[in-house]
Amino acid sequence: MRSIALVVTLLALSLQFAAAQVLPPAEGYTVDVTFSKGLERRMASINNLEQNFEEQFRQSRQDRQSFPTTGTQRFSETETSGTEWAGDRLIGDPSAFTLENLVKAMAAYNVNRAAPDFRGRVEFDIRELKLTNSPIASLESFQSYAAGRVKVTDAAGNVVYDGKVRANLVRQPTVDRSYSGPELAFLETDPTKRVGPVLANFVERSLERVWPDRKEEIAGPVIIRVSEPNERVVIN
Repeated sequence: MRSIALVVTLLALSLQFAAAQVLPPAEGYTVDVTFSKGLERRMASINNLEQNFEEQFRQSRQDRQSFPTTGTQRFSETETSGTEWAGDRLIGDPSAFTLENLVKAMAAYNVNRAAPDFRGRVEFDIRELKLTNSPIASLESFQSYAAGRVKVTDAAGNVVYDGKVRANLVRQPTVDRSYSGPELAFLETDPTKRVGPVLANFVERSLERVWPDRKEEIAGPVIIRVSEPNERVVIN
């Protein structure tokens, strides 16, 4: 009977995550995310914008608003066919593309890789989120960064780590348009106006503090360059 109950429980969990289409944590730990009141007030606008960006990108595999016509013509889906974009890897359905789901999926992706034996709870409290060219005025800043706190407790309730984190985004570009590595791949224009690279960097830096001996297994953002070397990319 216990085995039947376990199967039913696992099936229910798998259906739950399938419905959300968000990369789930491995069995045995949870990820919780909270935000400052300021971010919460703007959450609907941020999520709606990100969902629109993500849906448009998945349809065309181009950022038509940011590349000049010549660049758009040269950049085709075929050129990046070997790249698994971060959005595809983390969240299956663009309608589930929210700040909370992004952080949870990014954390699950990394903990599953770096500490698959971990049992307990990972908590992120994000207080600040800034982008250099955000369409949302309240998110604009001279630098793209995220700041907050990460707290990790084990299954027995012991605090493994509890500390503040501020992570300024430093671009890690690659000229490989068919990137197939473990890092989370984002389009060249994303770091200035989309939350994905900044949040991925914040999660990476946070978890590196929790598990400093497993840094090699903790992935952050990698920026896929699709413009030509002498081509100017226009950021709207």
